[in-house]
Amino acid sequence: MTDGVYMIRDDNTLVEMRSSPFESEDLLQRLLANHPSLIAGDAVDPTNPRRWLLIAREQTVPGEEGGSGRWSLDHLFVDQDGVPTLIEVKRASDTRGRREVVAQMLDYAANGVVYWPLEAIRQQFERTCAAAERDADEALREHLGRPEADLEEFWRVVDVNLRAGRIRMVFVADVIYPELKRIVEFLNAQMSPAEVIALEIKHYAGQGLRTLVPRLIGRTAEAERRKGTSSTSTKAPPRPAVSYEEWFTLFAEQRGPGETMAARAIYDWWVAQGGVYEVTSAQKPSLIVKFVHDRGHCWPSVMRMNGRVTTALCYVMKSPPFDNVEVRREVLATLEETFGQRYGERAVDGEPYVPLALLQEAAAQEKLFAIWQSLIDRIRSGE
Repeated sequence: MTDGVYMIRDDNTLVEMRSSPFESEDLLQRLLANHPSLIAGDAVDPTNPRRWLLIAREQTVPGEEGGSGRWSLDHLFVDQDGVPTLIEVKRASDTRGRREVVAQMLDYAANGVVYWPLEAIRQQFERTCAAAERDADEALREHLGRPEADLEEFWRVVDVNLRAGRIRMVFVADVIYPELKRIVEFLNAQMSPAEVIALEIKHYAGQGLRTLVPRLIGRTAEAERRKGTSSTSTKAPPRPAVSYEEWFTLFAEQRGPGETMAARAIYDWWVAQGGVYEVTSAQKPSLIVKFVHDRGHCWPSVMRMNGRVTTALCYVMKSPPFDNVEVRREVLATLEETFGQRYGERAVDGEPYVPLALLQEAAAQEKLFAIWQSLIDRIRSGE
């Protein structure tokens, strides 16, 4: 049996790609950090595929209450249900025994569930986003796929899952040997509510191309029967709804009359365009506008309690022509030029904002309204 894969180009030529080791462990770690979909979320949960949010690479793990990092975990992710996911990466060429690798992971898990402060995890996530020039709240809402998501509630669920030992341990390597496979299957069958799996990522190369083939190992029918199929997340009852007037009252208390007048002007403008505002159920609720058009609807703008109003490019991406990244870049460039803001490259898929402090004059508001008018005109026409 050959250990290779074959690709057929558009010109019908064949590219033979042979199995080869990763050049370094760091390369495999960077690939996982930059492309979390390699963790095969559809194989981890076929009925509700997992989506991964990177908290950090080289996440420190304390060994005592209030202690500094004693160990360093290769990656810490959370999924969309707030389940912490610990990942340790080893190449097949690593000469350490499988028992040592497993012992490392169990050390990280046993101490992490007790000594990881939630606030430290949140701060680390914010640093990871800052390094990638992304707003942490925007990145989390994009991960959850819900512009109205209650972020405080999400982090509370992460903490509840962590303290309950509701975590996922993942061993990643280019080759998962039978000895490790058997240990993982045994641990996964015995441990509850924790999950233990292994992920083999085969690396193929040829003619300047790479192919990565993930394969999940360790989930057995018996383990799934024992663990059951109930959700791993713990959700609290929804918070009481806040009315529009209550929102503006809270906003005025925090931001003052000038920004409140700007917020009301923005609210009135969107309503005049046919937009419908909703108040999110977050601890710090936002006002988000829903805009209905002939082909569906989108959420083009959000006003937040921190005094920011966003142009929500991430929530118009399914509405042509803004499914084209270059069209979104045009909007981003116009916002930068008009308001002197500087956004990172990732803002083209995020929520570039303008501080309401810059929008207290009618002339500044009109400039933003002109940008939004162009945006909704193009959504209506699809061009």
